[in-house]
Amino acid sequence: MDIIFQNIGWKSKIMQKRATFSISINKLIATGSCLKKKQVLFSYLAVDENKRPVIITYLDGYERG
Repeated sequence: MDIIFQNIGWKSKIMQKRATFSISINKLIATGSCLKKKQVLFSYLAVDENKRPVIITYLDGYERG
């Protein structure tokens, strides 16, 4: 899989509430990507070409295909 970066990045803090961990998305990114409250997103754990761990999240609400 080739990934094309769009020169937009942000930092996220990992939060924990009981047994669930979560990562926040910047409001401007969520709004600009037309994300809605309670929308389901699919994320996958992967590694890049430098063997660094990454999370790939599809913002269109569809599973990896």
